[in-house]
Amino acid sequence: MIWISWLWEYALPFVAVLGSVVLFHEFGHYVCAKAFGITVEVFSIGFGKKIVSFVRRGTEYRIAWIPLGGYVKLKGETPDESGAAPDPGDMTSRPRWQRFLVFVMGAVFNMITAFVLMTVVFFHGIPEPSFIDQPPVIGAVDMESPAAESDIRPGDLILSFDGEPVETWNDLYLGILLNPRQTKEIVLERDGRQVTTSLTIEADRNETGVRTLYPYPGVMVGGLQPGWPAEEAGLRQGDWIAAIDGVQMIGIQRLVETINAAAGRPLEFAVDREGERLTLTIIPRDDGGVGRVGFAPSFPTTIRSYPLVESMRRSVSKNIKDMFIVFDVLGRAVRGVLSIKTFSGPIDIIRISGAVARQGIVPLMQLAAFISLQLGIINLMPIPPLDGGHLFTITIEGIIRRDLPMQVKERMMQVGFVLLLLFMGTVIFFDISKNLFG
Repeated sequence: MIWISWLWEYALPFVAVLGSVVLFHEFGHYVCAKAFGITVEVFSIGFGKKIVSFVRRGTEYRIAWIPLGGYVKLKGETPDESGAAPDPGDMTSRPRWQRFLVFVMGAVFNMITAFVLMTVVFFHGIPEPSFIDQPPVIGAVDMESPAAESDIRPGDLILSFDGEPVETWNDLYLGILLNPRQTKEIVLERDGRQVTTSLTIEADRNETGVRTLYPYPGVMVGGLQPGWPAEEAGLRQGDWIAAIDGVQMIGIQRLVETINAAAGRPLEFAVDREGERLTLTIIPRDDGGVGRVGFAPSFPTTIRSYPLVESMRRSVSKNIKDMFIVFDVLGRAVRGVLSIKTFSGPIDIIRISGAVARQGIVPLMQLAAFISLQLGIINLMPIPPLDGGHLFTITIEGIIRRDLPMQVKERMMQVGFVLLLLFMGTVIFFDISKNLFG
């Protein structure tokens, strides 16, 4: 039963997200190759041993056992070492501009996928924290973090972070997220005057910045599970949890960690309800060594939906903004500002997919859109055997007006493959260590 639950809650969302974006990527190569008359030998949905297949117009269409996307095999992707002239349907027989488009079309389809998914998300509407697009007026400061040493107080309005204007909580949180273990200058407005101070940012286990400034004091109670300790103790949806055992609850993460560490031990909850302060004693249930009380912590949310044309416009704007974030993260990783631990491996993606899937299909579509965009961008990096490596080679050949020697291409492919394996291996190593060993 545990395995069935894991498959349903985590593996299935992971397959749906990663499998779909990889499949659309490969479909981009397939469509473009077919349009130019290049022979597509195999179009496979899934990897590994095939379950079923059929051949139509020279292409074998397969469904395979491992449902993590798929792949396209094009005829004659590399020149024949015998020196024989390529067939008309071979990839190498086509002009460079056609080969360029075939390789780039995978990333283009990833971006189209991200655009379509985000258009649907904006059109349908998605719950978001109501404060996320509001000016960052401080409601609470984590007094157990380095932020306590900064001259930042409740009621302050943050004007800039590290010299960049800050207009919303989203702007502030993004700056904090991308600058772990850094001390940044903060300009704020207090009582009609500007104050300049600094904020030291801690890092979490993913080596990303930790939020220590919040729009609200405390955490709001969302949905309650019937029959669990929270409901039995009298906690209600909409209550605000100000403190537990005298410790101020700043942010959802601290509240969850406090409850998880207290399985079977009574906790004193300081609760604000309609202007009244209550004290409730709740004993977290021991759930496999982890304390749980049976409610969903949250902040006030709002559902924003837009007409179709406005949804399309917002989708373009959101994806462009996310694209710059991806480039920013990659640049910071190269400069050493962000650790390689920041990158998510398969375990992280499985965990995140499962958590997002529990929120509904629309948040899962939003996650798929962002992963699709990342996949498209990363595949354009000029590293063989990624699509960007092929594009780089074709561009060089176009500039010098001749093909590079096969030995040079093979050596580039070997070096790129080794670098890619080292990078992936390192990401997976840290992915396992931070998820399984803390």
